[in-house]
Amino acid sequence: MQGLVQGVRSCQETLRVAILRHPHVRDIIERRKILSHSGCVTSSPPVGEKGLENLTVADVLVTKGEEKLGSWLWCRTTDTVYDAVKNMAQNNIGSLVVLGERELIAGIITERADYLRKIIAQGRSSKYTRVGEIMTDENKLITVASDTNILQQ
Repeated sequence: MQGLVQGVRSCQETLRVAILRHPHVRDIIERRKILSHSGCVTSSPPVGEKGLENLTVADVLVTKGEEKLGSWLWCRTTDTVYDAVKNMAQNNIGSLVVLGERELIAGIITERADYLRKIIAQGRSSKYTRVGEIMTDENKLITVASDTNILQQ
């Protein structure tokens, strides 16, 4: 049992280090340090005071696309796979949330699991295949709210 607890702690530490090394997380930490040292008000306490406990999913997403928050994060089930992959490439991201009817989450499309395995490996055309045909369905997704802490288990 003690070995299991040590293994879990080791995995948590590995995850913490990986998160800290991620360029977007480092950007957030640096921005908060600069703002806190300059006397500017930040939306939450500086990261230096509590570490990563202050960092939320929304904080990470905002740094990924500050200049154009919005449509680069999603596509529609009716979009072609070609357009979705082009969007990913232009925005240097590996997945898009897929919206279906009534703007509800229908699933997700990723470069590896969906595009490479279901289009390229099967010899299908991305220009004639709709995202809804190859996406990972929403019932297979685990989702969190944007205010969820990135360290929450």
